[in-house]
Amino acid sequence: MNSWYLISVFTHIIFAAFWIGGMLFLPLVILPGIKQHPDRIAILYNTGIKFRLYGWVALLALLTTGLLNIHLRGLPLTWDFFTESSYGCLVSYKVLIFFGILLISGIHDLFFGNKALEEMQAGDNSKFKLFARWSGRINLLLALAMAFIGLILSRGGVL
Repeated sequence: MNSWYLISVFTHIIFAAFWIGGMLFLPLVILPGIKQHPDRIAILYNTGIKFRLYGWVALLALLTTGLLNIHLRGLPLTWDFFTESSYGCLVSYKVLIFFGILLISGIHDLFFGNKALEEMQAGDNSKFKLFARWSGRINLLLALAMAFIGLILSRGGVL
């Protein structure tokens, strides 16, 4: 097996772990840890902004290494491959889920997250906070689905 392929797969796994780990860290560690803190909104804002940058870097790295993995594995980038083989269909699902994550992340980061923080600062915990929370949860579920599909692909692509 090509050394570059192994390095690319390793890098892909590291960034996937970072992405999923970050999404778990925020609701499971940060939010409960700052629940009673008087500056919780500022902490949440600063943490969110910092993770946003690294999150988008991770997504870019996942896209790059994912495409590189396909290329280095010698898989054809043809319609027939993506639609007719079971392996190709799984890769297609993974790509579609990834673009769903990009879309939801963009909406969350550029709209819902900012609006939710503005509401929290104003003392109003209404709709945008709910949207921000649910978009994050949906992204986590999609990321876990992608990781599961990646596991299946690594085992030969057979369910």
